[in-house]
Amino acid sequence: MTATPIQTPDPAVLRAAMVASLREQGLLHSERVAAALATVPRHAFAPGESDLAKVYDTHTTLEPVLFADGSQSSVVSATHIQAIQLEMADVQPGMRVLEIGSGGYNAALIAEVVGPDGAVTTVDIDAGVVERARTCLAATGYERINVVLADAEHGVPEHAPYDRIIVTVGAWDIPPAWLAQLTEKGRIVVPLRFAGITRMIAFDRTGDTLTADSYRLGGFVPLCRSRHNGTYADLVVMPN
Repeated sequence: MTATPIQTPDPAVLRAAMVASLREQGLLHSERVAAALATVPRHAFAPGESDLAKVYDTHTTLEPVLFADGSQSSVVSATHIQAIQLEMADVQPGMRVLEIGSGGYNAALIAEVVGPDGAVTTVDIDAGVVERARTCLAATGYERINVVLADAEHGVPEHAPYDRIIVTVGAWDIPPAWLAQLTEKGRIVVPLRFAGITRMIAFDRTGDTLTADSYRLGGFVPLCRSRHNGTYADLVVMPN
């Protein structure tokens, strides 16, 4: 009796199906974001997961990175969340983008969108997360992304200013450094938790005021940072 060989799914086919599913869900409109999702090998950022169908499922969060005490440090968000954030950010070719909370995959997506004339910096406070991101990005050809080990409360001033700041961890406020490192017409996309609910909000800068007119609900790993002092930006969130 001859055993039937197991067919390994083609990642490119799975990526195409993932993009199609996001379009059907009404979450994907930008052709630049769609092209990035169809290009970056998500499975390369999930070394602990062998089920490619699961990796490319639009609602699957990839295996978390854990702290030594077993608490959850970092995850690669489900692609429907990443698509929503990238659409909200409206990243354009040539922009300088700071990602707060690193996993590697989302930074690679941003790098595809900004193209060779843009610049991407991703920062995380956890050395293990940063090392994993660097390893995965190097293995997939995204070495030009700046991967920084630091407390994101202070941003990354050495690569500022940024046209976009995309925060991929849950926050309770917007530190002064983020506003200071944002261009005059920049945008911050951040999951803010207030009134017991986390809302993904896209804030546009006008002077020292950040204004938003809509939000999307979502869940994120909380931001780990030190307590800080300083004057916060004025935040204005209009009713949805």
